Amino acid sequence: MARWRLLAPHYLNLLGENTAEWEYSEIDRTTGRPKKHKFKVPMHLQPDDPTVWNYREPENPSLGFIVVAHEGKGQGRDYEFAGDPTPDMLPLDDEAEAITASFAKRWNQPKIDLERNYGDVILEGFQKQLAEVQAVVAPAASTQGMDKLVEAMSAMMAQNQQILQALAAGAAGAPRR
Repeated sequence: MARWRLLAPHYLNLLGENTAEWEYSEIDRTTGRPKKHKFKVPMHLQPDDPTVWNYREPENPSLGFIVVAHEGKGQGRDYEFAGDPTPDMLPLDDEAEAITASFAKRWNQPKIDLERNYGDVILEGFQKQLAEVQAVVAPAASTQGMDKLVEAMSAMMAQNQQILQALAAGAAGAPRR
């Protein structure tokens, strides 16, 4: 069957009666006649928008979801789309599970659940990597040469203080013109 439930907003190239088109019209300068151009564009499917839900929860009709399928592989109300599935699509049958598994290495991330989407998983991975790097780099950077740096800065500050005192004393005793 190859059917998925959308867990996050998607722009999908829908097929059949749900195909989205954008029309551009202009006036031809040489003939003065209108010219119209139609372009197929991806449709934005937002799982939080009740106007695009194609299924409702049986227990609670005020909750719904979006189911998409490959061409000819879905059921009556499914949106048919062209292209590959994304990590934010939850497989609903064995064929969809197999297709999703074939992309798992490319996505390089754990299985998505209903609470987290692909962006959340990627962000968690980056945070873990950053914590690992900081754990290795921070202690090494703070101990190597830090004592010498603090000692040199203290000496420089004391020298600057002596120079300022000498300048202030010289300026106080200098005659005015």
